[in-house]
Amino acid sequence: MVIVKKSNPSIFELGAARQVTGSTLLIRIGDESHFVDCGIGAFSKIPIEQLVLPLKPEDITSVIVSHAHTDHIFFSPLLYKQGFHGKFYSTPATSDLFKLQFRQDLSSAFLYNRAIKGKRFTDGPNKGQYIPFKRLPYTSQDLKDMMGLFPSGNDEKRGIDYGEPFQASEGLKATLFEAGHIPGSAQILLEIKKDGKKINILNACDLGRTDYDTPIVRSPQKDFPVDIDYVVIEATYGDRTHAPIEASLKTLEQSVLDADKNRGKLVMPAFSMMRTHLLWSFLYDLTRQGRVPDDFMFYSSSPSADDFTRVMLKYIGEMDQRAQKNLSKKGDNYFDFEKLVHHEKSGETLDLIESSKDPFGIIAASGMCDHGRVVSILERTIYDPKNIVLLTGYCSPGTRGDLMMKKTPKILFESGYVDLRADVRKMGGLSGHADVNEITSHLKYISKRQGKDFKGIFIKHGESEQCDGLKNALIRSGFDKDKVYVMEKGKEYVL
Repeated sequence: MVIVKKSNPSIFELGAARQVTGSTLLIRIGDESHFVDCGIGAFSKIPIEQLVLPLKPEDITSVIVSHAHTDHIFFSPLLYKQGFHGKFYSTPATSDLFKLQFRQDLSSAFLYNRAIKGKRFTDGPNKGQYIPFKRLPYTSQDLKDMMGLFPSGNDEKRGIDYGEPFQASEGLKATLFEAGHIPGSAQILLEIKKDGKKINILNACDLGRTDYDTPIVRSPQKDFPVDIDYVVIEATYGDRTHAPIEASLKTLEQSVLDADKNRGKLVMPAFSMMRTHLLWSFLYDLTRQGRVPDDFMFYSSSPSADDFTRVMLKYIGEMDQRAQKNLSKKGDNYFDFEKLVHHEKSGETLDLIESSKDPFGIIAASGMCDHGRVVSILERTIYDPKNIVLLTGYCSPGTRGDLMMKKTPKILFESGYVDLRADVRKMGGLSGHADVNEITSHLKYISKRQGKDFKGIFIKHGESEQCDGLKNALIRSGFDKDKVYVMEKGKEYVL
């Protein structure tokens, strides 16, 4: 695809069109090019260094980051390495988490390469071959230099506060508003001026929950200072609704009780940013309510989650009021209570699995079971029918999490195949993404408040079935069918 300069403002989706990952929205305003997020290529089978942009990085004026999940920032270091020298804009919390994510990737690659040096595959299709090193196309110095592109008054705070407008260029003013997805996440209000023409776009990817008050993040902002002409939304959940949170808590509670009864281990794979923190808060509440056995312990083997905790506490004023009150209690709060033990080193968890006959729970990254500490934990636990694996989120087709959920008899790890005999369960309702009712309600509120319909609703960040499902649901709810679009990758939408 070749980007052709045109006079009318337009938008393209370069990554997350009819797929969940890789959000990279390109906004063209005459000679200006802006990115909203930079996740193109995230989780792609194509090596990151082989990804090619349809325009020169030096021609991109700015990158406005909605939040620090990998599928929204993945391409940023390579964009910088290829010549981008504009500005990155985000909330201060997102800039801190952005830096932390890439630091952890560098550290993880180093530790992984040290651990597998000289080792060969012992089973599977690559049996006998050396396990390849992980190679990242950027260095710690690249990351340090890239962070200098975030506007800053000092080294302690890089970013733009919620509700504080900033001029990204002559033709684009932007403001960040609470999205309620993860700490620091933002809906991005884009105010475009071109040849006397004014266009206002609201990017609401990824929008958090509006009908369920999470005990950690605040609800998404609903009131905006200007009327919205166009809105870009996600279709992660398509036309589906979330399971009631009490049903999810019951699944968690029952899994703990069953693991205790079986004298087995309860393994809970969870994303280290927010999903793990939600699990901690749920286990805290279940413990306080006396709904889990007194002697059942929980071990969190996720230094990444602990690092994220420190950033979250740095911006505790942006958290839900209940969380602020709870987390003020040292040693007795969601993230730190007597039945929760944090393991800094993976060896602590693996030794415990091998040596302890007692039942206990383990929380470890990552959620799809393909990366992180949970891989070695699963390798040592799924063969035992006394153990339970409780999946806590979506797993893409073909990932270990997906294969386990489908009861695949043998699961491939780097050392070889392991028989799956553990009981695999799914805990729903924990997603930080709005469902169909919450997205519809959000759009209806904005439209009603401004007293007019949107000129266009653009749907992305969802598999094809979910995108089409959400489009149909919005039309059934009363939105004009001719103004609801499922974005196609690389297609230009003139505003």
